[in-house]
Amino acid sequence: MNAGLAITFVIGGLFMISILNFNAQVINQTQELTLSTINQSNLDNLVDVLANDFNKIGFNTGTAVPFTTISDKNIIFQADVYDNDSYGSTNIRWFFDVNDAVSSTNPNDYYLKRTGPIGTSSYGTIEFPVVYFDLNYYTADGTPTNDLASVKKIEVELMIETVEPYTVTGSTKEYPRLIWKRIFVPNNINLPY
Repeated sequence: MNAGLAITFVIGGLFMISILNFNAQVINQTQELTLSTINQSNLDNLVDVLANDFNKIGFNTGTAVPFTTISDKNIIFQADVYDNDSYGSTNIRWFFDVNDAVSSTNPNDYYLKRTGPIGTSSYGTIEFPVVYFDLNYYTADGTPTNDLASVKKIEVELMIETVEPYTVTGSTKEYPRLIWKRIFVPNNINLPY
């Protein structure tokens, strides 16, 4: 066999393997970017609703203590969350239901449920798939509290992951995740009386 021809086949084979490897990396990165973009959009939608509700805690309620229930996975408060709706001040509930798993590929997803007005003309429950949700409550000076009348700040922590994994290495599945944390200081519960 011709040595030059054999060397050409070896070099061509190595070149082909490197092109296939590069192509696989591009496909994985594109898949990760697509899933991360969808995940960011889902987080943005969740944060929009959550921020609207939490910033309006106590708005138009006529009461100094708008909270009915506060715990690390559940909060019920009164607020008039939408302008020009037919409900006025009503109870809003955010609840992380660890007993209601999302039927998806990701085994870590559970529903974060929000019950209250939806838009300006309906009332119901919205479900958001999340991996982690936690609430902490603080007094005006930042001291942790569980007293309904003392709550002036609410810390919200949440984490979401994509529904599908972007890389499967053997039996390991990786889900891109986003973590979001914010402390809300609603104006209506921080007014001087």
